[in-house]
Amino acid sequence: TVRETDGLALSSRNKYLSAAEREQAMVLWQSIQLARQAVRASREAIPASRLKSELKWLIETRPAARVDYIEFLDPETLLPVARVKRGTHLALAVFVGKTRLIDNGRL
Repeated sequence: TVRETDGLALSSRNKYLSAAEREQAMVLWQSIQLARQAVRASREAIPASRLKSELKWLIETRPAARVDYIEFLDPETLLPVARVKRGTHLALAVFVGKTRLIDNGRL
């Protein structure tokens, strides 16, 4: 994923964000970083449902943010996984205001 200097994924949709929404949109990148840290700090695979709940809570602490989806995927098949481990792919879509943003990253 190509990122702007502040970490937001590069997208033509970013121009629709107000300054306040853009600041709140950083929660997508923060969510990827948080999930990556959790996976790398754990000796065992983490239940996807638990990590998904934690990320949803983090995202929705931002007043303008609403989760569309959060998915943990096998990096080879891109099928959803029940347990998250190093190398799992995280894909998420979040509405910030009226703008739907997507981001992804390898954990």
